[in-house]
This record gives sequence, structure tokens and C-alpha cells, in this order.
Amino acid sequence: MARIIPAAILMQRAGRADLLRTRRRGYVRLTAQGKLIVLRDQKPLYKGNAKLPRGYTFEDFIESLNRRVFFWPGNEMGPIEYGIRHFRCYERDHPIILRVSYEGLVRENPAVEPRFCRYNSGSPRCSSGRKIPRGPETFLSAADFDGTPSRVVEVTFENEIALPTGTEFARRPGGPWRSLF
Repeated sequence: MARIIPAAILMQRAGRADLLRTRRRGYVRLTAQGKLIVLRDQKPLYKGNAKLPRGYTFEDFIESLNRRVFFWPGNEMGPIEYGIRHFRCYERDHPIILRVSYEGLVRENPAVEPRFCRYNSGSPRCSSGRKIPRGPETFLSAADFDGTPSRVVEVTFENEIALPTGTEFARRPGGPWRSLF
């Protein structure tokens, strides 16, 4: 069974807990259980663009990001525009894109509650000179998410997750798609 593991768990397995609360300015290479792991940068994550609630630090937010697995919503044609832009930023690295049914993820991982975000959480931008809120309320349960599914920009899981058997992969957001299994 294929699994996706959050950066925080990979850091722990590699003995690099020092990275958990530090913004990655570039790629970070780790070795865990004899395997090389490359964590992507967090370049668009700027402290100066984030409005944090009292008692919640930028380091708290970085840790929250590192403890999650992220998915861009989409449809049969590919991910939403945020996902396409993200792909373009890293296209030169030849990433593999997974296409996964939301229903399949939830069914395969009943003990892990999905959380929803209405923006690209790791890329806060100032809007009309105002900082964008980030904090414990960034990722909401379905019951707490105030909006329609079309307002969801990220679907996250705060734990290691198993991929369902229908998972597909491609080298480009529009495919062609092949079965992962």
C-alpha cells in the first residue's frame, strides 16, 4: 500500500527535528530508513505577509504546515488553477502528479479527518496592504468550513495517509494518467 507521509514525520525519522519549525529556504535532503528524501522549499512563505493571532508564532504555523499532507482540488481535467501555478513553479524538477479521488482518500483513511483551506496556506500574500490571516483557523473541518466546495483551495490531512487503489499519476497536470498500482 502506498502512503504519503508529512514532512514532520520524515524529519523525525531522519533525526532532524531541528527542521520542524524552520522555514525551508531551499530543498532539504534527508536520509530516513536508508532512503534519500528531498523536501521542497517553502520560499513563498513570508512571515511579513502573515497576520498571526496572539499567542501563535510563525514557527507554530511552519510546524502546522510540516505536519500535513496537501492536495489541490480539481476535476477529471486536472487541478484547480492554484495547483497548475504550483506545478509551473516546480516544472523544471519533473514532478510526478497524483490524481486521487477525495471519496477514496476518506474511505481509505477513516481515522484521519480532512481539513479544508480557502487559499494557498503556504503562500500568504498581502492584499491591499493588509496581511493575510494564518493560524489554527487556517485549516477547517467540513462542519466549520463556511463556503461551498468550489471555495476549497487545499484539502489537507494531519497525518500519514494511505492512497486508495484508484490513484493515478502523470508528469503533467492534464495527464496522460496511469494507474499507480
